Amino acid sequence: MEKKQYNTRGKTQLLRYLSAQMGEAKTVEEICLGLAEGGEAPGRSSVYRMLGALSRSGEVKRHRLPAPATGYAYEYIGDAHRCTEHFHLHCVGCGGVTHLECGCGEEIAEHLRTLHGFSVDCGRSVFYGMCADCIKRGQTV
Repeated sequence: MEKKQYNTRGKTQLLRYLSAQMGEAKTVEEICLGLAEGGEAPGRSSVYRMLGALSRSGEVKRHRLPAPATGYAYEYIGDAHRCTEHFHLHCVGCGGVTHLECGCGEEIAEHLRTLHGFSVDCGRSVFYGMCADCIKRGQTV
C-alpha cells in the first residue's frame, strides 16, 4: 500500500527554501536555520521526515558529508537532473555540488567496467575536492 503524500505548509516552505538553493547541498542544521530566517518554520524532526520522503521521491539528492564531518547534506534537484546517470563533484569548502554531465564520467565508468570488472552506480558516486571558487579564495583540500 503506497503511503499518501501531503503538501503541508512545512513541506511547501522546505521546497521553496531548497529550490532557492539549487546546486548547493545544505545540512539539516543549515536548512533549519534558513527556514527560521523566513519566520515560522517546521521543527527539526519534521524537516528530517520531509527530507527522507523527498530523497525517496527523487526531488532531493542526499550527499554524505566528507570526513571528518558526519551526516548528510541535501540538494534540491527537482526534475532538473537525472542524477542516476552521472557523477557528482562535492566541494568540501563551500558544500556546493556540481553534476558532472560532460561525458567524462561515462569514460570513467567504462574504464572501471572494462579494466577492473567493476560496475559503478553513477548516481551514488561522489568525488570530494575543492571547487574553483574556493581554490581562488586560497582554500585547499
